[in-house]
Amino acid sequence: MRAGAAEIRLELPLGIPMMGYGARTGRATDEHDPLHVRALLLEGGGRVLIVQLEVCLLAVPQAEALRDRIAHATGLDRDEVWIAATHTHSGPETGVVESLAGAAPPAWVAPIHDAAEAAARAALHAARPARAGLAVGAAGIGRNRREADGAVDREVVVLRVDAAGPRDGAPLAVAFVHGTHPTVLGHENLAWSADWPGAAAARIREAFPGAVPIFLLGAHGDVDPRTRGLQDLALSGQSVGAGFEACAALGREVGDTVVAAAGRATLHEDLPIDARSARVPLAIHGGSDAAASERALEARAAAAARALGLDPAEPLRVSRALSLEAERTAGLDPEERRERLARVRLFVRDRTAERVAGGRRPAVDVRLVRLGDAAWLGLPAEATAELGLAWKAGRSPGSALLSNVGGWLRYLPHPDRFRAARAHHHYEVLMSTLEPAAALRLLEAGAALEAA
Repeated sequence: MRAGAAEIRLELPLGIPMMGYGARTGRATDEHDPLHVRALLLEGGGRVLIVQLEVCLLAVPQAEALRDRIAHATGLDRDEVWIAATHTHSGPETGVVESLAGAAPPAWVAPIHDAAEAAARAALHAARPARAGLAVGAAGIGRNRREADGAVDREVVVLRVDAAGPRDGAPLAVAFVHGTHPTVLGHENLAWSADWPGAAAARIREAFPGAVPIFLLGAHGDVDPRTRGLQDLALSGQSVGAGFEACAALGREVGDTVVAAAGRATLHEDLPIDARSARVPLAIHGGSDAAASERALEARAAAAARALGLDPAEPLRVSRALSLEAERTAGLDPEERRERLARVRLFVRDRTAERVAGGRRPAVDVRLVRLGDAAWLGLPAEATAELGLAWKAGRSPGSALLSNVGGWLRYLPHPDRFRAARAHHHYEVLMSTLEPAAALRLLEAGAALEAA
């Protein structure tokens, strides 16, 4: 087995927009903890290069372009390159909207992609004989934001990678997977930060000097830090954060778990590595039939207009609907406000789904890497906890579902979430792009890759 790891600090200018919260006003004024791009190359029969960016999101076209660029620069196959965003809500605006519109991104985005390529090249150059092993711990920093007793995956999956030979016992890299939103910090924060994963990475560095800490976001779509409450459309100010002290405390909890798990991992010099991918055609909300979809959108638009007190016969633009929703629903009874906001968001969801997905029936990339007996499945969306637990069921310890790998198609709820009571009030449903059956079809595609 061989492995290489590298990291590059992002030199982000102050005064540029941040990404993650619609309620945020103002631009970046400070840096609390530095953001990075990191890369981990694993070779063992097959190979995979995981490139992690400490940013909120990348659109699918952005991730695909970066994947192609890194594959060309390193000589790896496209199937062997994974692009993953950590989803910190205290990172820079990355030009997602511009990318989906076919426009040029803001000027500060190109250096981020340059750094990602440089980290990938450096990881490849640093490759050396290595040993690696998986271990599993648990952390209780997350809670289901939809239901007080809702699904949460408390596992922290840890991959320890050591140099073989003279440096035995000194990790080159420690990768960890956990499914909790990096949103301890809220919309009032204007300082760059990797959020709780950054604090976890600091704890890993403390325990293993010189190791590259690599956070990979698990199935987190309906799991927030425990510093937040249940999410409710009718309540304002829910994206206010808990501050840096709480962020450091929660991150250290996870970091302690990672360090302990890394300490008991059994390392192998011949851990088999096998990376594969497949493209799965799926329908967006409204289906692939253009005429039927347009009729459904007209009905959604009329319902949203009535919810906002507008003439349903007049065309309604997404920008106008979003600009009016707070004003036109303020002061209403909470139940009435939830219902009206849901009508607006259902219209926005379905109107924008085709642009986000790149068509009415997009081919969605599914990526799988086998790490010995364990299987990591990477999906380009924010998977909910139930979906991650469904993937792990019956699989070897160390298996995991990774979110926001290869871009972002918004949320990916388990089909049961669309059938839940008042599902149309739930943010994850209102921020999804693909038809309800899509999530399980993607898991099936992952299982087929695993069995091939």
